[in-house]
Amino acid sequence: MKILVLGMGLMGPTIAKDCSEDPMVTKVTGCDIDKKKLDEAKKYVNNKKFDIEVLSVLDHDKVVKKMKDYDLVIHGTSARFSINALKAAMEAKVNIVDLAGGGYPQDGPLYDEVEKSGITAMPGCGVDPGLIDVLSGTAIMTMDQAESVMFACGGLPVEPEPPLDYKIVFGGTRMPVRPGLVPMIDEGKQVQMERYSEVEPIDVDGLDPMEAFTDGYPSSLLKLGIERGVKSFRGKTIRYSGFVEKIKFLDDLGLISEDPVDYEGTKVIPRELFHKIIYPLVKFDTDEGDRDLTVLLVRVEGIKDGKEVVIEYDMVDFYDEENGITSMAKTTGYSAALMARMLGRGAVKKKGIQWPVRVIQGPLVEELLSKLRERGVEVTETVTTTREV
Repeated sequence: MKILVLGMGLMGPTIAKDCSEDPMVTKVTGCDIDKKKLDEAKKYVNNKKFDIEVLSVLDHDKVVKKMKDYDLVIHGTSARFSINALKAAMEAKVNIVDLAGGGYPQDGPLYDEVEKSGITAMPGCGVDPGLIDVLSGTAIMTMDQAESVMFACGGLPVEPEPPLDYKIVFGGTRMPVRPGLVPMIDEGKQVQMERYSEVEPIDVDGLDPMEAFTDGYPSSLLKLGIERGVKSFRGKTIRYSGFVEKIKFLDDLGLISEDPVDYEGTKVIPRELFHKIIYPLVKFDTDEGDRDLTVLLVRVEGIKDGKEVVIEYDMVDFYDEENGITSMAKTTGYSAALMARMLGRGAVKKKGIQWPVRVIQGPLVEELLSKLRERGVEVTETVTTTREV
């Protein structure tokens, strides 16, 4: 199996290293527009199967030509380039896995186009989206009737620092600050809810108090919930306590608005300026001693065989000091690498756009959790059944 990895940022090197160490994989190539990142990845992966090449995902013809030499592509650059990578994969006739989910639509003509091209595209194969969808979907489909679904995930610095007690642990230079409406399910119907609403406390032993708030985007998991008649569906993000209050304060002041304002004759978008100003304070830098953790929670309640059942999944993961891998790279990168190789070996056979929640099921879920456990990422499952007395 020959694998092409697009993007050698935070996740790409971990994906490339994991794939290179698989006996079934004969070659892995990492591509990026940044030669420095490529050189660092080459040193980190340290495997004779791995090589690097400067390549832009926006250079369609070159990307297509490159893809044709591989059995599988893993796209790990920004979600805004997801469809560019997909279009190239369709032309090259090669299967593709994408870490991002937001770059793909939930329906529309693209689904027919991808299926007709004869390839399989699996988007949303990281931790959230990705692992959290697979776990939530597994719980939903285990039950005769799932009544409520709540899942939450967050990547955080181990040592929170003011002003926001947050750092960008997933890479890039922009915080995920985006007030607005998000789709959820309430009383059995899809509704639009305010992001940063329904704040609830999250307690993890040994860590500072946290909170979870409504967050998200249209997803395959939401679509599954509607199909299965789920009455309540909440997707949330986890941050340290007080985060929402700070973000709402900034929003009230208009400092994270996307509406342009006039400053001495120049149109300025407040949110763009905010990102520029705040980045030095929220930059995550392992060389400076920053360490991260990832918290994942899933709780699905419903009925199975006439009894009330609650299925919960919990994960608290930390920076790997021994191997120098961030928690976000582990939980996202390993999940993507493992699901990608499932597709690469033919365990996922359906063509077209196939979301993990639809095709990573049964034995593949057990395999995914087992392989993550081998890599130090431990997910705990708890099933509680209320029996009639």
